[in-house]
Amino acid sequence: MNRTYLTALAVVATAGAAIALVPTLASASAPNAAPASSSRSSSTALGTTHFLTLAAAEKASDAALNSCRAKGYPVSVTVVDRDGITITQQRADTATGATVQVSLGKAVASAGFQIPTSTLQEAAKTNPGAVSIPGFNILPGGLPISLDGSVVAGIGVSGAPSGDIDASCATDGIKAIS
Repeated sequence: MNRTYLTALAVVATAGAAIALVPTLASASAPNAAPASSSRSSSTALGTTHFLTLAAAEKASDAALNSCRAKGYPVSVTVVDRDGITITQQRADTATGATVQVSLGKAVASAGFQIPTSTLQEAAKTNPGAVSIPGFNILPGGLPISLDGSVVAGIGVSGAPSGDIDASCATDGIKAIS
């Protein structure tokens, strides 16, 4: 797939982000290596970054898993950082093996495009190449996790009979850390 097509898809997906609001959450931030002086802080090459802690990722994952369990659905839940690297992953006792990779693909896609996977699924109707991006899954159930307007992570849920249920469980996971 060429870069122009992926760039066009990213532009379309980003346009959808304006309508998809994800609650913010409290998170740790890396220490700022720049001096306190405001005259130097704007010229330094170093900055700060927000990230989702392991404790927060586990709390979100637990809440999403328990939400789906309460509804009677065994699912897998994956939380990734903004680069798509797994922070935590859980699989309910009777969830199928396929749900593990699907939850990961949803989390990676939502963090990578910084929008819910349901929005990506809609965009794929006019940009079918979105369904063939390696490692991404655009089925509903993946949500970005934001802090101060910046995506810091993504959560993916898979295994309920519909993507809407997966997404509601992912939302419950985010609410648990908001």
